[in-house]
Amino acid sequence: MKVPPIEAVVHIQAPIERVWKVFVNENGWDGWFTDGMRMELKPGGKIRFRWIRKTFGEEVTDNGVIVSLKENQIFEFLWNEFEDGYRSHVTMNFFESSMNGTWVRVTDEVMVLTPKDMEILLQCAVGWGEMLTLAKLWIEKGIYLLSDMGCCE
Repeated sequence: MKVPPIEAVVHIQAPIERVWKVFVNENGWDGWFTDGMRMELKPGGKIRFRWIRKTFGEEVTDNGVIVSLKENQIFEFLWNEFEDGYRSHVTMNFFESSMNGTWVRVTDEVMVLTPKDMEILLQCAVGWGEMLTLAKLWIEKGIYLLSDMGCCE
């Protein structure tokens, strides 16, 4: 089934170099969204997503692979791994703004073959908006909203 891509956009009041480093680094998004995420920062590099705090203490993992990196501009990866490959192609674009900050746009093209895939697409649509909001609070204000739940020392 052909569905339009998910798109989420946020403006972050911080220099593009700082915003890039928060999203593209070896420890992933652990400060504000994931728990034990790892990235090999090169095309073809592996990504390991891991959540515990967002999933009520249950460990949820997924794998991905980096397609391309263009510093301070584009971070592109595949994820949502299935037996037959990846079902999700994500492009994160970073733009300097005239408002002394950075625009971040996430575009996620999800392959929908089954009703379960549609459920995943809808969860991702919510998740990208949440991720960008949490990142904005983390970068601009140093605010961290996820409870530690004693899970992630």
